[in-house]
Amino acid sequence: MKFSDALLVKSGSIKYFLLIVITLLFTFYLVAVYLISAHRAKHEIDEIFDAQLAHSAFILFNVLGENVSLIDQTNLHLPIVYHGFEVDKRAVRDAVRQNKIAYQVFNQQGKLLIKSSSAPDVAFSDKKKGYSSLQIKGRLWRVYTLYDEDLDFWLYVAESGAIRNELSEGISVKIIMLPALVIFPIFLLLLAAIIRFGLAPLEQLVSSINRREAYSLKTIDLNIIPKELSPVLNAINALITRLDDALTREQRLTADTAHELRTPLSVVLIHAQNALNSDNEVDRDIALRELDSGVKRVARLLEQLLTLSKITPETLPQKALIFHQLCQNILAEMAVKIINKNQELVLCCEKEDQGICLLGSEFLLEILIRNLIDNASQYTPDKGVIKLTIKRAGQQMLLVVEDSGIGIDPALYIRLTERFYRQHQQQSKGAGLGLTLVNTIVEFHQGELSFAKSPLGGLQVTIRMPIC
Repeated sequence: MKFSDALLVKSGSIKYFLLIVITLLFTFYLVAVYLISAHRAKHEIDEIFDAQLAHSAFILFNVLGENVSLIDQTNLHLPIVYHGFEVDKRAVRDAVRQNKIAYQVFNQQGKLLIKSSSAPDVAFSDKKKGYSSLQIKGRLWRVYTLYDEDLDFWLYVAESGAIRNELSEGISVKIIMLPALVIFPIFLLLLAAIIRFGLAPLEQLVSSINRREAYSLKTIDLNIIPKELSPVLNAINALITRLDDALTREQRLTADTAHELRTPLSVVLIHAQNALNSDNEVDRDIALRELDSGVKRVARLLEQLLTLSKITPETLPQKALIFHQLCQNILAEMAVKIINKNQELVLCCEKEDQGICLLGSEFLLEILIRNLIDNASQYTPDKGVIKLTIKRAGQQMLLVVEDSGIGIDPALYIRLTERFYRQHQQQSKGAGLGLTLVNTIVEFHQGELSFAKSPLGGLQVTIRMPIC
């Protein structure tokens, strides 16, 4: 688990998570700014103090040069310690008196001749002109060295490094850290207010969901929808829409089943009672055959209703299918049934169109073909013809199913896809769901369904589907 994920889980709140993370980042930023500023301040201070140290060294060099010429270098009471003396430059004089600057004068033989009271007895440098740094007894010194060739002496002027460090740290703390620490509580309050304001649409979404009734499946609409929240809201609304569709299908299935099963079950019950009450074999046999027909009708009705309830993109997988081959398989399965009814079943498809490929559900397309053939066979007389034609029309496939049956009034074509609609009530043995199921399957595959009068005399059903 990532650190951010662990922190989010531990805090349990996006608001607190953002507050903690941004506060940590701001603190890190302040520390980084402090360190960088301290480094830059130290560098600038070093340059200024080095220039001042060199300037002070040249002044002392001129002043002490006269004193060195008067010293008896064989005197055993050397070095001479100065606690202060008059210098023309007031800044140098004050620096010496305040022990900010220490100095030493050595002869060429390394004997200490003169030193300030703040200077140690150990030489500040090893006869190397210019700037140098060293530590003496744990104390850091910045040294500038000069050599007088005429009087043959070395002058070491040193400044304590602690002074520079204190000044650079003082600048960093007073100029950067103190204002930042004063502003920090104000920053936290503003940050909390900004985060609260930014998360207001999320709280509005939660409030909208909490106020909804248990059975409300209307999509959620917010006054202000930030770009970051839009995918979440769209996903929730899509889920609500799918739930609404699923609930509607279940309610429709329940209502349709209750409505349509009432009559066939009553008929089945009557035939069962007739079979039980029959006094002779002939009447009992007739009642049992009618009972068998009624049970088959109920079974078919239930199968169609269940199929209708399953037709959703989420529940049925799709794949590339060769439609001509699929039709051949279904026609082979139904051939015996059609032949027994003394009808002719014909499949027409040009050779170049036999490879037409569709992206769809094999299960649904098989049901579509069976229902179209069953519907045509139901209204086609003996010695009639049922013809299926497959052909390409641009980027679409056309499936035309025709029959030589009694046909249908064109004014009623619009009602053919209505549930439980049957034009020929007495002749039909179906439940009126065949073409409804066909239309639902066609819409599932983003196709179109149309009706016309067939040249064979009956109904012509045309289906258009996109080719993959």
